[in-house]
Amino acid sequence: MSETKLCTLLKGAQGEFEEKKSRFLSQSFCVRREEEVAEILAGLRKQHYDARHVCYAYILHGNPPVEKSSDDGEPAKTAGLPMLDLLRAASLRNTLITVVRYFGGTKLGTGGLVRAYTAAAKEALNASVTAEILPAVQLLLCLDYGFYGKVTRLAEDCAGTVLSLQFTETVSLCLLFREADSARFLSALTELSGGSVVPEKTETLFAVEAEGKLCALSL
Repeated sequence: MSETKLCTLLKGAQGEFEEKKSRFLSQSFCVRREEEVAEILAGLRKQHYDARHVCYAYILHGNPPVEKSSDDGEPAKTAGLPMLDLLRAASLRNTLITVVRYFGGTKLGTGGLVRAYTAAAKEALNASVTAEILPAVQLLLCLDYGFYGKVTRLAEDCAGTVLSLQFTETVSLCLLFREADSARFLSALTELSGGSVVPEKTETLFAVEAEGKLCALSL
């Protein structure tokens, strides 16, 4: 059985849903720490001081992941949990979804609340930009100038991304690869250089792909 592909937000979004004059304003955020969540919620409560409820759910990357949700005064499991279930279903990490409710004067019942909060949260999540979290390897190489062109072409052939480049007496090159591509690059590099060029530093981390390039991801 293949492993579940984990994803994260590259860009959050907003949404809105209305039911029987109650307005549900949703928003998604990329977050990395619970302190960030607390700051965002405090800001929303200040901004929407006259709203009846500010409900939320979030999942932070970890082993196991940190999962929390709140109904903020709504009947139990009618707001926070349905939103959390959406994050779980999408395998999203480091993601916060909030829904602010302005009460319209008509009670919706537990089933109606679940449907409304789910619909509002979907509006924001569907408009968000997401990307798969990829196991990645970052390599730091110091090269003689004679190897620079050959190594950068080899990195490009192996789908690598140049993170930084510095020219001094030698060339310092920081490269980022998907985990599988890094093994292919290192094997080819050994063959190209006869084993004379080896990474000064190898770091295992996570990355996302955006606009055709890999970006290191802080989790």
